[in-house]
Amino acid sequence: MIFRDNDITRLRSVDLFGHVSDAHFRKLARTASLRRVAARTMLFHEGERPRVLYTLVDGAVELFSQHHDRRCTIAVLRSIKPCVLTSIMVDRNPMSARALEASELILVPARLIHEMLETDPGFTAAASYELARDCRDVTEDFKTERLATAIERLAAWVLRTDAETGGTGQFALPYDKRTLASVLGMAPANLSRNLAALAPAGVIVRGRRVTLNDRAALAARSGLGFAPAAE
Repeated sequence: MIFRDNDITRLRSVDLFGHVSDAHFRKLARTASLRRVAARTMLFHEGERPRVLYTLVDGAVELFSQHHDRRCTIAVLRSIKPCVLTSIMVDRNPMSARALEASELILVPARLIHEMLETDPGFTAAASYELARDCRDVTEDFKTERLATAIERLAAWVLRTDAETGGTGQFALPYDKRTLASVLGMAPANLSRNLAALAPAGVIVRGRRVTLNDRAALAARSGLGFAPAAE
């Protein structure tokens, strides 16, 4: 889908493209496109050369890797964010991506990304910051997986998700339990047992609806200390 006038504002609102030169922004507006995809649509496969940079603007995207019959979720994107900017830098997709739900994405040709990296200081600075954030997130996830137990990881995830969804003490699981288990580095069967083990800390799960009745107890279970509700 070609960009319409009201889509131009959305393009400029993406942090990665917010400070490009006027000349390059005009190129972006001419060559970028907006795509709406259904749930479970594959965006790209690990090992392929990327032809475009996908940027999520609405919905959810799962980044994952697969080896024979083994599969792991690396990250789930739910905010406005480029999908694996590093793939453009190294000219190879280090992982696969698919839409978890109906989603909307901006597609920018890889050749234009390379051109802006080489000639546009504003874009280069924004890309460097984006890559630094990705590195930080990967480091934090790695530390959590190595240093926290499965129960602690799950308790921390419940607290964080509650805060991100308004801090009401009630939220719906944003994706299926198999994907959540992969995100948290545990088997699906263990996820169900670990959710049940959080009941003494006030966590009630019915279907996809999660209710928190004692944040202090849950925070203690996560090893984070007391985590107040988000304002």
